[in-house]
Amino acid sequence: MTRSALSVSMLLPAARPAHLSAVTFQDKGSPMKSVAMLCLGVSLMAAPAFADDITVGLAGPLSGPQAYFGSTWHNGFKLYVDKLNAAGGVNGTKIDIDQQDDKADPREGTLVAQKFCDDDNVVIGLVNFNSGVAQSTLPIYEDCKLPTMSFGSNPALTHQGYKYMVRPVANDLAGALLPAEYALQKLGAKTAVVVNDKQVFGQGISEIFAKNFEKGGGKVLDTLAVAPSDVDFTAVLAQIKAKAPDVIYLGAVMPQLALFAKQMHQQGVKATLLVPDGGYTPELIQQAGEENVQGVLVAIQVPPMDASPDIAAFAKAYKDKYGQDAGPYSIYGYVQGQILEQVLKDAKSHSREDMDIALHNVKVKTAIGELEFDGIGELKVAPSYLYKVQGKDFVLIGSK
Repeated sequence: MTRSALSVSMLLPAARPAHLSAVTFQDKGSPMKSVAMLCLGVSLMAAPAFADDITVGLAGPLSGPQAYFGSTWHNGFKLYVDKLNAAGGVNGTKIDIDQQDDKADPREGTLVAQKFCDDDNVVIGLVNFNSGVAQSTLPIYEDCKLPTMSFGSNPALTHQGYKYMVRPVANDLAGALLPAEYALQKLGAKTAVVVNDKQVFGQGISEIFAKNFEKGGGKVLDTLAVAPSDVDFTAVLAQIKAKAPDVIYLGAVMPQLALFAKQMHQQGVKATLLVPDGGYTPELIQQAGEENVQGVLVAIQVPPMDASPDIAAFAKAYKDKYGQDAGPYSIYGYVQGQILEQVLKDAKSHSREDMDIALHNVKVKTAIGELEFDGIGELKVAPSYLYKVQGKDFVLIGSK
């Protein structure tokens, strides 16, 4: 992926105000010297302590099956940054972006992480759309003390003692609770089969769903695993069909979500399919076929784009700039831009350490409401939403 705005000035002390360069001092003890010294002190105190540009490391899947999520998430962030830079920056500081493609691959992610760590101009990162990538890269960011806003949603990530990360989105505890409650309370489901792709995210969120479903009084008939590269689910679906569950929860990502939904319908499995946020994309409907995904339930942390005037204004600005509707996590990219703006206002300097302190203590009004983090970097308030596929649309049916 090409890097935008590659030349970034190094952090330097603030320059002496130009009008002071012509000041002349009289002999020792002269009142004129005292006045000039006083003016110098006042001017230096009034001048910004730092106003040089900073670089943000931006990493996510920009190619491959999850490129839609990564690129539209980044676009939301760039939309807000462009707005800040056009207005002169934050207290005179403009924001450059080093955008990298981690391909949703932990190995690629570690290379990107080391690249950001080695670049002293990068003082904060928006990284790790995938939990598996986060698991591999967070130790690297921690080692070089680079603060990050990480999107990986596995709950365990914030319980490993990392001091340089926050998660500006709901974790899987919220993402798997709402669909379990809906299945039990609204669908009247009694039984479920849980399937996962053996990956950090898919396995983790499916286990949380199963725990919530059983805690609510349901019964998990079986837990099945598929390889992340599988495209033929005939055998697995045959096992599921014989058990006749009320619902199926599939912890996986695209394109497996679409393939599974399509084959499930073709094989006559009547259960309601519930999937995590990776299914909240037009590609689910396009790849599976509209007739094969009707009634599929998708849980995600993203509100409808008409949920409030602020969100509607964002959606319009996004479409005006990019010529298409906002993606699933574009709003969160935009919100992360708003968080960064406040961090730059609050930070004592642009050092990674001071940026991290400001990030952990930030309290900011955003397009989705006022946000702040708890002691381990989780949002204090993190909503989740449940959508149902109806025709070619995702229709909101619940929130928590």
